[in-house]
Parts: sequence; C-alpha cells; structure tokens
Amino acid sequence: MQLRILPLFVASFIALPALAQVQPDAGVDQTITLDVGAALQGALPGRSPLAYWTADGNGTTENSIVFYDDTTGVTSSPVLRNAAGKVFGWPSDLLEINGSVYGIESLYRYLYTVDVSTGICTPVGAANTWKDVYCLAHDPATDRIFGVDLLKKQVLRFARTTGKVTAVGSATLKGYTLIRALAFRAADAQLYAVDQGTDKLLKIDPVTGKVTFVRTLPADAFARIEELTFFGDDLYATNAYQDPKGALISCQLQRISLAPNGPVENVGPVIDSVSPHALVIHSVPENFEWAQTSGPGVATFSDTKALAPTVAFSATGTYVLALTAAALSGPVVDTVTITVDPAP
Repeated sequence: MQLRILPLFVASFIALPALAQVQPDAGVDQTITLDVGAALQGALPGRSPLAYWTADGNGTTENSIVFYDDTTGVTSSPVLRNAAGKVFGWPSDLLEINGSVYGIESLYRYLYTVDVSTGICTPVGAANTWKDVYCLAHDPATDRIFGVDLLKKQVLRFARTTGKVTAVGSATLKGYTLIRALAFRAADAQLYAVDQGTDKLLKIDPVTGKVTFVRTLPADAFARIEELTFFGDDLYATNAYQDPKGALISCQLQRISLAPNGPVENVGPVIDSVSPHALVIHSVPENFEWAQTSGPGVATFSDTKALAPTVAFSATGTYVLALTAAALSGPVVDTVTITVDPAP
C-alpha cells in the first residue's frame, strides 16, 4: 500500500466525516423446500467506511500525520513544524477535541495544537518538566486531558487551555515498564492503558491513579500496541509491526475485547511505512450478524457474520430471520421471511 502526501488544498479531508446511517437489507422473502434450504442475499446500504488517523510515518512521511480512509486510501499531512518552519518533532499522540487537534511533543515537552492542513504546530503554554510523555487521553465530560510520564511512572493531567500539568497520585505505575498507550472510556469514566513490557491491559482511576488489571493481550514477538482509543464503547488500538531489529515498519487497526479471554480482531488493511504512535478514529464499518427470530424448527446458518450465507432448516413452516447491524446509535434490524415446504 503506497503512501502519498496530502496536498495543502485538500482541507475537506480534515473535517470529521458524518457517520452514515446503516440500513440493513435482509433481502426478499423466499419459498423453498426443506431439502434445498435458502441462499440469503443481505446488504448493508449506508455502512460507514473505515477512517482513522495515526501519526509519525516513516521515510517520506516522517514527522507527519498519516490518514487512512476506505475511499481515498493512505495519505499524509505536511511535516509538523512550528511557525518559523523548524520541524516540531515526532508526534507521539493526537486528540481531536471540539474540532481542534491536540498533540504531545515528547522531545520539547509541549502540549500543542496542530493545523493538519499545513502541519503548523502551536504550543499551548510553556514546556513542562515531565519526560517521555508518549500518550494522551481526553475526558469530554470534564474536558480533562491525561497523559503518562513513561520514566517517572506518573499519570498526568493537562489543562487544555494553558498546558499546565498536574500529577495524579504518586508514581502509581511503578512495575509497568513501557506504557505508551492511553484511552479514556466514557462508560465507566476510567483510563485504559497497555504496558508493552508485559502485554497487560490496565484500568487507571483518573482521580487517584490507582491501577487495576483487566486482561493480558496475546503476545507477539514482532508486533506491539502503540496507541489506544475508544470509539463508541469498543476499544481500538494501532498494532505496530516490527522488523527483526525492532524498528516499527507498519500498522493495522485492532479491536480489543475487554473480556479476560475475549477476541482481539484486526480491522482493515495493513498500512506500510508508518510508526503508528497516535490514533484518532472517525468511523468504523458497523458489525452485523444474522439470527433466527421465529419458526417451527431450527435455522442453521453457514456463517452468521456473512452477508450472503446459506441456511438449512430442521422442519417445514414459516421462519423469520433477522439481519442486525450494530450502529453507534443502537442496533438496526431488517427481517426476511422464509417459507419452507416439504421436500418433493
């Protein structure tokens, strides 16, 4: 997959895309015989595209924001730099808050805003004294920004308008060696983090800094989680692939279950030549599934997560099957009626 530089005049890409309203179509009603079964023809008009940002590419996109969209593929912003034209340093995380994009610059220790159409970065307040802050998370209810000092094992709170930093608790992350991923979950008002050193997913109290173990993620010698964010109430991550020397060479979006043994699923294609140190999601294709809602017997699907599965029935009669899409606003359902006659 080839990267290409985003032209300066393509400002429309920067706006948050309106989420599509998916409308499941379960297909036309059918009459079939018991020995044949049914071939369903589902569709998902209005299904949302996959669209997200990461940051800090490799090669021609170094120190840039990298955009992925199903319709436009992979593009990138100009190099991030200050108003004088000096390269601002690699962006270790990004947040989109009320239409503005914020980042944290680990080398110069600034919270900053960035114009993604020009790459111009503006510091918010003075440089702070904390080191190696690689991750940010935002609580929209209280408008608080959180980060982690990787070396001092300290949870931090940033004032969005002044850049002032306040410690949360006291070195509550001792024992966790490489926390570079942080996300805020609105459902329980907690921070979530991944320790690259142990592959542990952690929950952090944003008031006290207290840490609670959530689950251990599958270990991979050639990949690691670089950043986290919640979209809806699903946790997503940039999974960074490494070469044998440990250099980050590509990434793929992942969806992580919070359940102890829940699935970790890849979403979308692998993006080459990128070190995915940030994650801002604009839209994700809605999940969908087939299910039986009524009938005199049992309907057995060849694959409940395929749009056009085949279905076998255990008895004659009338069945209603539902195709459900999991939209952010709630489940959206369409049904199809299958009449099963005796075999000839």
